[in-house]
Amino acid sequence: MSSDALFDVFEQDEPSAIIELLENTLSVQQPTTTIINDNHTNTTSKDKRSLEEDEDDDDQSDFNSKRTRTNQSMETGTGSFFDNVPRMKTHTVETIESCLHEVALPPNFEYAPLKALVGPPAKEYKFNLDPFQREAISCLQNNQSVLVSAHTSAGKTVVAEYAVAMALRDKQRVIYTTPIKALSNQKYRELHEEFKDVGLMTGDVTLNPSASCLIMTTEILRSMLYRGSEITREVAWVIFDEIHYLRDKERGVIWEETIILLPDNVHYVFLSATIPNAKQFAEWISYLHNQPCHVVYTDVRPVPLHHYIYPAGADGLHLVVDETGKFREDNFSAAMATLRDVGDAAKGDKRGRRGGFKAETNVFKIVKMIMERNLAPVIVFSFSKKDCESYACAIAKLDFNSDDEKRLVEEVFTNAIDLLSDEDKKLPQINTVLPLLKKGVGIHHSGLLPIIKETIEILFGEGLIKALFATETFSMGLNMPARTVLFTAARKFDGKELRWITSGEYIQMSGRAGRRGKDDRGIVVLIIDERMSPTTAKEIVKGKADALNSSFKLTYNMVLNLLRVEGINPEFMLERSFYQFQHFSTIPALYEKLKNCEQQYESIKIENEEEVARYYKLKKKLELVQDQMSIMINEPKYLLPFLQPGRLVTVKYGDLNFDWCVVLNFHKKAGEKPTYTIDILAHLTSDSAVQKSTADLQPCPFSEKGEMKAVPIQHTLIRDISAIRVYLPDDLRTKEARQSVLKSVQEIKRRHPLGLPLLDPIKDMDIKSNEMLSCIKQYSTLQTRINEHPLTKTNELKYLYEQYERKANLERQVLEAKNDLKKAQSLLQIGDLKKYKRVLRRLGYCNSTDVIDLKGRVACEIDTGDELVTTELLFNGVFNDLTVSQACALLSCFVFQEKANEMPKLPQELSGPLRLMQETARRVARVSIESKIDTDEERYVDGFKPYMMDVVKAWVDGQSFASICQMTSIYEGSVVRCIRRLEELLRQMCCAAKAIGNS
Repeated sequence: MSSDALFDVFEQDEPSAIIELLENTLSVQQPTTTIINDNHTNTTSKDKRSLEEDEDDDDQSDFNSKRTRTNQSMETGTGSFFDNVPRMKTHTVETIESCLHEVALPPNFEYAPLKALVGPPAKEYKFNLDPFQREAISCLQNNQSVLVSAHTSAGKTVVAEYAVAMALRDKQRVIYTTPIKALSNQKYRELHEEFKDVGLMTGDVTLNPSASCLIMTTEILRSMLYRGSEITREVAWVIFDEIHYLRDKERGVIWEETIILLPDNVHYVFLSATIPNAKQFAEWISYLHNQPCHVVYTDVRPVPLHHYIYPAGADGLHLVVDETGKFREDNFSAAMATLRDVGDAAKGDKRGRRGGFKAETNVFKIVKMIMERNLAPVIVFSFSKKDCESYACAIAKLDFNSDDEKRLVEEVFTNAIDLLSDEDKKLPQINTVLPLLKKGVGIHHSGLLPIIKETIEILFGEGLIKALFATETFSMGLNMPARTVLFTAARKFDGKELRWITSGEYIQMSGRAGRRGKDDRGIVVLIIDERMSPTTAKEIVKGKADALNSSFKLTYNMVLNLLRVEGINPEFMLERSFYQFQHFSTIPALYEKLKNCEQQYESIKIENEEEVARYYKLKKKLELVQDQMSIMINEPKYLLPFLQPGRLVTVKYGDLNFDWCVVLNFHKKAGEKPTYTIDILAHLTSDSAVQKSTADLQPCPFSEKGEMKAVPIQHTLIRDISAIRVYLPDDLRTKEARQSVLKSVQEIKRRHPLGLPLLDPIKDMDIKSNEMLSCIKQYSTLQTRINEHPLTKTNELKYLYEQYERKANLERQVLEAKNDLKKAQSLLQIGDLKKYKRVLRRLGYCNSTDVIDLKGRVACEIDTGDELVTTELLFNGVFNDLTVSQACALLSCFVFQEKANEMPKLPQELSGPLRLMQETARRVARVSIESKIDTDEERYVDGFKPYMMDVVKAWVDGQSFASICQMTSIYEGSVVRCIRRLEELLRQMCCAAKAIGNS
């Protein structure tokens, strides 16, 4: 391979998308107002050309619609590349009392110190502000944007309140956005009580829309920006609460769209939990809107936390992290030893639920202890709604409230449900929850009726609930701290696999422990029902918060809206996304990596390199043949008869080779394809011997001091099988017995300096397949060629081989770095955009010049359900023949997203429209597949869930809520949420119908 071919990173004629991105950013001024494109170009609704012609036209159209590209190319080793990479400037303003204050500046800005406030502040506080609050407010007083990153309950709301007070003082308009309606309602109540001139817009509720301060969900603000609302032209400040929602896989893109669409003259307040890459986000804002953006970061908790581990089935807690943040390894080891003594009886099932010692018993024991030690209130986090309820019912055997508190609970609860009808007051959920509440036990999950959830939040806030059993959604948004937080499990099922909770999830939930001004410390208890390594434990309880990474993804609604608005287009959105910016920011590091690899590659000079290369390739081919032989040898029918206790085997796990291990026993694991677990005695490094996971184990050479440990492995990891067996003591639990086995293995290795004899695959194991015979022949031929190679007799063979292997790895790293650089410098997702446009053209939503058609304007109105399928149904006249209740039932398939136990039996009046909808969805899926979009047709169609059709029809036909709840096993709260989302979709469908003149 020539050095030119190896190091020619970018082709001469390939334009640089980064340079284009830069030039576009500098040359295209974002408009402060958006103009709807009402150009009624006459186009046919469907093209009758062939798919091939359509694709050619699509690509040509995309090519023609791009802005003029520069002819500059990036060459490795030249300085011109870095001259064109936009580098944001950052300046550390101050670091005081664990508060870090930095500012990101656009390239054309020079840092200027913040000016001290002249005149009275916009708002005064009765308490002394924390350092991070003072720093953030100083930014606001200088009319500069700020990101405040701090722990839950640290007091970030103080900064938002000051921004509102300042805007109202200066007669400016301010928008306060929240991720959920419940938080919007809470903020409206708080801010309206203080400032009065406050309005609320959540889609289903609009109060005082002409107010100077408007509270709204982020979705509402995005919709207003796409429609060029007058409000968005007047706004001076936008506050984004819980900005870390931007990383949410489903909804995060809404935050990016909104931030990108806002005008450059707006200033921002971003409130976030602690995020390690806060500076990167601020740099994006600075780059996006050409203004300074400050970062005020503190990881100091207002109330320090003590973190405990409770081994399931044990009697005591073990402090593993104290208020200084120190991990107590001795206490953790003691906890693991306790868990080992208790045994497997404490383990739960595959979802981490009730096992032999019953999880309810563990939770009951700890909650009782919490109450006895006066550590209430406690939030008990579980990872399923059913677990929340079962734990709460188990703990309800205890009573935590006095008679006066019981009377107060009943009074609050009765006043809350007075809004309901007499029939709804008799709902099972309402009758079930009141006895628990009176005992000071609460439940909080998405399946509860909204009125019940809100009442429980009030009771908890007033101290009338001492033990609240909640899912992790309770940890987001609402400010509801407790003194103690209890995790019922350390693993969660995330829809794909059962895994340890992440440090970010742990931080989010444990952050509810410790009430500012009330507690001197917060208590966090984690129940563990299986052994974990100290490394895993540290990663959970002492790990970093999750980074704020972009979840940007294209949607048809976004593409259509951007085609509809003048001055911007979908490429504009891609270029300016945080997703693009994050990849963009990796370029300098990738370039440095490439340069270092190149230099190292060039520095390695190997004498007689061609011969060394031939030898290296022969050895690699031999390894491949060995791998193929291992696969056949490891077939259970051949392998298992030779796995007697004492058999010596080698094990290969990834890049790790475990030299001669001793087989102890094996057992079969159930499954579609049977696998076998083999217990082996392996020589491990002392540090890794304490680890539980195979991935954490490290082999120890027999010449060094290590520890023999029993390890379970899959049978497929066995590499070589020796013809030798060693004697095993009857009891291997003692270290002395395991060391005696080590001495036996060392003695056998000493007696066979050229290697231990192996079982012959044909003579001993009776593997006589043609594949094995072919492999043995290849193995013999390669081994002969290796033995005859002139380098075999060279004393420097080991050194030359290692040098060439290092050079070959560097060559691979250079090629990888080249590919990574090409990806990073290209406009990400541009290929997906082409495919999305192709689908829209073929379905008649826009023409070949990207002017949207009537169907496109309709789809622009819909973002609560699938915009393509709903629009197709509308244009195909499916709703014309349906009654109101039937239409609502059909649309429920677009908004219900939960799992259900069984499919309802639907009458013909519902099953017929359902079939039409599924056929329409299949047609859309097929067009997507033809347009090269990776689509699973069955999964796409199954995404429209008909489990609520009969319930919704009955509701619209006038049946009571109590009666429709009896028709399904779905939680009452889920029924309400589905109907609320359906109402939102219906409102959008009405707007869509008006767009085509159908009122």
